[in-house]
Amino acid sequence: RVRFRYKQWYQRRVRGQHYFKQINLSPAMDPNLTTDEIVETLSLIPHFEGGFFRETFRDPMVVDGDRTLVSYIYYMLTPTTPNTYWVRNKSPHMHLWHGGSSQVHLFIHPDGSLTKHKLGPDLKSGEEMQVLSPGNVWKLSYTTDQTKWSIITECVCPGWEERDFEYGDADSLSAEYPQHEGIIRKYCKKKDD
Repeated sequence: RVRFRYKQWYQRRVRGQHYFKQINLSPAMDPNLTTDEIVETLSLIPHFEGGFFRETFRDPMVVDGDRTLVSYIYYMLTPTTPNTYWVRNKSPHMHLWHGGSSQVHLFIHPDGSLTKHKLGPDLKSGEEMQVLSPGNVWKLSYTTDQTKWSIITECVCPGWEERDFEYGDADSLSAEYPQHEGIIRKYCKKKDD
């Protein structure tokens, strides 16, 4: 008898359309929070690429001798730093959107192809709640509304290590991928930055 009641509830609530109409995929974070309020609340610190971050987890388990299994950070772009630079990381990064402006993520793959992904809450317009940045690709991200903050989580596996990171050089990248020279030069870190 209990099993029958549960099945009826499940069919009405979980599998029925009524249940799915009640799911709210709107931003979980208050869009009226200021950059300073988020920085203070989440104990974020300035990131060397711009914006703010805090490592929230680094697994004590190691792989390949000395690499942490996985690491997580909060990363926030702001109106004063609405984009990253072209960078390359050895490990793949999973980006998970939490709130604020949507983001565009661009990847230049080793074969020269450029892919674009939108990270954000508007699933109907093709945005995704999570975007995978493969290892060993050139990547950059920027906010779609540069008047707003945007906060994500980055999950890196194996965990992030400084030795696995490099900034793109505008001249070298433009020579390697001349078809993307405009966007490369626009977002490469300048030598005096």
